[in-house]
Amino acid sequence: MAYVVSTRSWWLSPAGLLLLAGLLSSVVAWSMIAAPVASFVNAPRHSGHFATLYVHMLGGTVMLFFGAANLYIGASRRYFRYHKLVGLTYLCGGAIGAIAAMVVTMSPAHKSNPAAIFSNATVSLVMLAVAWLGCAGMAYRGARNRRYDSHRQWVIRSYVLAWSFVFCRIAGRVSDLDELGGGEAFIWLSWVAPFIACEFALQWSATSKVKLRPSAGS
Repeated sequence: MAYVVSTRSWWLSPAGLLLLAGLLSSVVAWSMIAAPVASFVNAPRHSGHFATLYVHMLGGTVMLFFGAANLYIGASRRYFRYHKLVGLTYLCGGAIGAIAAMVVTMSPAHKSNPAAIFSNATVSLVMLAVAWLGCAGMAYRGARNRRYDSHRQWVIRSYVLAWSFVFCRIAGRVSDLDELGGGEAFIWLSWVAPFIACEFALQWSATSKVKLRPSAGS
């Protein structure tokens, strides 16, 4: 019997395309947001909290790139022996980045009114970081308890929220954005809307029509 061996590059597989899209978009986002911090170019603009911002940049970098690699490994099952190491790196690095983001956000830095630390935008960004930490914690708990389907879904949720951080920063550079609810409505929409869309996608099959199997005697 002859066997047909596929010669298609794994980059063209669904998992490969997923990894490629994640890596390319992460490179673009990193060059726009993280590169000025990594190269110390904008250190004078963040005097007094640049060290915390740098930690946030490192954690966010781990979050983006290791998150994309982890999703690829989980989806394709290639290099699966590295899945635990990559996943733990993603969770630990992302947790450090999220906590650092909360520290910077709740500081008086870059606030027109330093006394109003808990503004609407601040609360939204803090809650985004809390939501990411919660999803990451649930993903870790699912893996520890061998609930791998649940683990996979929580990892996906966490990566959607990780990209919400990036999307918020990129869109914040768009002119006239502050006309949308004073800019604060967008801060909430930047992560709540993708999270809700992700939840619908993850739960879509759970609400699909049940296909009844014919009984053995029929």
